[in-house]
Amino acid sequence: MKSILIKITPYLVLYIILNLMCFKTSGFYEQESEYLERIDHTIDKQSKIIFLGDSHVESIKLLNLSSEVGNLAYGADGIDEMYIKVLTMIKFNKNLETVFIATEPQIFNDVSSPNSTFLNKYLLKIDDTLNVYNKSKLNLLTEKLPLLNDSYISYVMNAIYSSFKSTNTSENEIKWSERSNEERVKIATETGKSDHNAIMNNKSSKIIYKEIIEICKLNNIKVIGIRFPVNENYINQSSNEDTKKVDDFIKTLNLNYHLDYSKEFTNPKYFKDQDHLNITGLNEFVKIIFEQTDIKITK
Repeated sequence: MKSILIKITPYLVLYIILNLMCFKTSGFYEQESEYLERIDHTIDKQSKIIFLGDSHVESIKLLNLSSEVGNLAYGADGIDEMYIKVLTMIKFNKNLETVFIATEPQIFNDVSSPNSTFLNKYLLKIDDTLNVYNKSKLNLLTEKLPLLNDSYISYVMNAIYSSFKSTNTSENEIKWSERSNEERVKIATETGKSDHNAIMNNKSSKIIYKEIIEICKLNNIKVIGIRFPVNENYINQSSNEDTKKVDDFIKTLNLNYHLDYSKEFTNPKYFKDQDHLNITGLNEFVKIIFEQTDIKITK
């Protein structure tokens, strides 16, 4: 037994060192830190209002948000992540009164989020009756090691793939409003096609989304569905049939409001890119939300 331990010890030490290097140097864990800090900050503030969604909704981080608003939206978040965040808020934020939740068609696509392991810390503390990630407590603990974390491995593989792709940095820095109309149409159409694949094909996503609303209602929390303004060529890549499926589903949920601002802005000066508002657009947008709901988002 002693001889076996002596033989494997160098490998164990190397494995530990590799994991520590991954943890200390990878952008994946910088994202995780930002992700968790946003949730913890919202709990600490006991925010009365929270926003849930992907990068479209997350863009409100550019604003000087009211102390009563918590921005829990994050790029690439999906329905599973919104569900876990709601459970977390209900357990740890007793002041929660209103949830703004994304209802955009791309939220209902059949793409798994790379953010799932960021929530392991909270999955160990809440009662996730749906077990949306199908993970045991042992899975949650072992995923703390980068080399046993599938999301981390995928992040590394994507980073390697991206490093071989030719990218024109100066091209990406061109303001949306300074691009020609032809460029904007092309970019928005291509991105829209990519984001609107397999809409409403995942039955479990509909169950989980409905559960989010029902949990909020049971806890006397107002739920407001929201679609942020995007370029019309982007949103038009969701077929009429798919958009109708989403709209029909949303109507069954008995939301307090459903605010569809998808095509509210057409002037490119309001956009950072094809599907994200810039600070000018956001400042105008929150005025519209206030007019519709009497909820003040900024200070």
